[in-house]
This record gives sequence, structure tokens and C-alpha cells, in this order.
Amino acid sequence: MLEYDVAIVGGGPVGSFVASKIAREKFNVAVFEKNKKIGLPLNCAGLITHRVFEFLSIPKNIVIQNEIKGAHIFSPSGKILTIGGNKVYGVAIDRIKFDKELMKNAKNNGAEFFRGNNVLYVQKNKGFVEIKTSEKVDIRCKLVIGADGPHSTIRDRFVFPEPREFLRGIGAEVYNINIDPDFVNIFVGKDIAPGFFAWIIPTKHDGTSARIGLCIRQDAVYSPKYYFSNFLKNKHVSEYLKNMIISRDMGGIIPLGVLKKTYDSNVMLVGDAAAQVKPTSGGGIYPGLLCAKHCANVALEALRNDDFSASSLKKYQKLWSRDFGNELNMGKKFRIIFKKLTDKQIDKYIEKFQNLKIIGIVNKYGDIDYPSKLVKPMLKKIPTLLKLAPSVIKE
Repeated sequence: MLEYDVAIVGGGPVGSFVASKIAREKFNVAVFEKNKKIGLPLNCAGLITHRVFEFLSIPKNIVIQNEIKGAHIFSPSGKILTIGGNKVYGVAIDRIKFDKELMKNAKNNGAEFFRGNNVLYVQKNKGFVEIKTSEKVDIRCKLVIGADGPHSTIRDRFVFPEPREFLRGIGAEVYNINIDPDFVNIFVGKDIAPGFFAWIIPTKHDGTSARIGLCIRQDAVYSPKYYFSNFLKNKHVSEYLKNMIISRDMGGIIPLGVLKKTYDSNVMLVGDAAAQVKPTSGGGIYPGLLCAKHCANVALEALRNDDFSASSLKKYQKLWSRDFGNELNMGKKFRIIFKKLTDKQIDKYIEKFQNLKIIGIVNKYGDIDYPSKLVKPMLKKIPTLLKLAPSVIKE
């Protein structure tokens, strides 16, 4: 049986980031990734902010495909709200290259990757954690970190809380299209993407390629494929995509509702496994990396002190909650409101928001990673917005 200080289950960007930080301090780190190819299958829309690169030492020019300066938001009846256009709000990235760069950093720092290894058995035994994989790799470690996605084996095995809900997503990378490269297009409505939204994200400076897709709530009447097919036929969508060629299909599950507990003795959860995902957008890269920083730091402290007790690892929960917990909780409240809106109410909101004063506030304070920054300035300058709020706000 091989021995490591830390085993990380999941070799995506969050798992690789944690592995890199711990291995850099000369501890023995094993990373188990069930897929043979890093970054595949593709299951992410790949829209992030430049803030993400503050965590990373990877060359931006390799992974950034396009800069996004605004969004066109289409209501169910076809009304359009245009926001932004005055600065860069986000960037579309090549997720495969992004994941590979993070894995390369981790390997260069000494982490050992076991690709194509699905964890079949994980068990605590006398202060250690034993792991067995599908490829008959048997190890023993002091600490296991679950970075293994929405249906986390580590979360399930050690009986952590479940995320509140799961979104089902579907999409594709396409080319041979004609779209404004500066703007994301977002589409809402129960017939398009019940419980969430659909998107077209330009991935080239000339507007000839994009990632398109949608997510739906878990209990939606029809399958993601059904809604995606209808989405492509929508008159507001087809004008952009009528001659498109699909180069790659994509899809996946997004967990929402961050866990109230993300640690136990000898175990921590991070990223999608901990549902550290923005409820407003489904984005998990920024919050995942932010929480991963704390995960790695607490793991290093535990390794130096040789203390992997729950009371020692509890610090991780406190740190990430302090940094991003309020934002995730606020996002949850926004989501509760959004889920209760009818198509008619959404149309009303978008019509009311077609106001230069409101758009000016959105353009000034809008932040993909921290949407709650909009709340105070919006209510301060336009208190009448409270009258538009559905009954859930008053509750």
C-alpha cells in the first residue's frame, strides 16, 4: 500500500489548485481523477472574471479566448435589456487549456496524478484514510480532500449534507455564426430554461464562435435535450445561430446550496463537492478557487501540526464562510425570488429596468462574482423597486 500525506479526489481546477499549494511545501500529494483526459468531458460555460487569475500563476494569453463587455438579456416575450458595454466584465476561457495549466503547475510542484482512477473504496482506519481505486491503486493518507464534483463520492461516503438542489445543463461549442463578440446573450423563461437561463457566450474576437447552452431545474417537466432543441428554434436565437456548426457537445450538473459543514476529522470538501457555487449564475470557478485557498492553507497547518481532528479542520469552514459565505447566502435569496417569478413578472422587471438610471447603476456596480454589490445602490437610488418585489421579499 502506497503512503501519502494528502489524497485529493478530483483533478479539476479546484483539486489541482489545492494539490499545487500543498505539494509546493514538500508534502506528498496524490490526485485521483476518474477521467483519463484533463478538462474532458467539457461541462462548463467558461465565463469568469479577471479576478480568478489573482489566484493563479498561469499565462492569461494561453487560456483567455475573448473579453466580454456586457449582456443582452431577453425576456420571455422578447423584450431586451442591454447592460454593460463600458468596460470588461468577464472573459471567456478555454476550459481544457485552463484545466491542463493548473494540472501542470501541480505536477511541477510535485503532486502525483492518477488519471482514469475512479475511487471505489475510502475508509478511515486508525487515524488514517485508506483508498482503493478502479485501477487497483491502494493508498493510505492522513488527509483526504474531496474535490470530486457535484455527485461527490467523498461527500457521500462520509455522510456530509447534500446540496439543496441540482441543475441539469446541456450545451455545445459552435462556430460559423455571426454575433456581437462583446456581449453575452441571456434568455429566460419557463419554455426556454425553467428555473434558470440559457446563454450564448462569444468565444472569438470576430464573433464567429461561441459556447451555447442552458440549465434547468431538477424537476423540470422535460429533459435538457428537449429544452435545448427548442432553444435553438427560438426566433431570437436562430438569427445568430442559423448556419452554426457544432464542434463539441457539453453538459453537466451544477450543485446549489452550499453545505453547512465541509470538514470532519481527516476529511475536507471543496468546490462543487461542497456546492461552493454562485446560485445566481451557476459559476463555480471563482468561489471554488477562493475556498480552495483556505482549504490548502488549513491542510498545511494540519500537516505541520500533525493534527487532523475535526476541531483542527474546523478553521477551514470559518475562513471560507467569512470570505464568501455571505455572498453565497445572498445568492440563495436571489434564487428563491427568481424561482417564484412568472414569465409575466420577468417581462415586467425587464421592462422596468430599461431605464437609463437603473442601467447606469448596474454598469457601475455590477460584478459577476459579487452580484450583491448591486443591492444597496439600487435600493438607495431607486427605492420604488421594492414595490416590484414579489411576495417572497416581504416574507
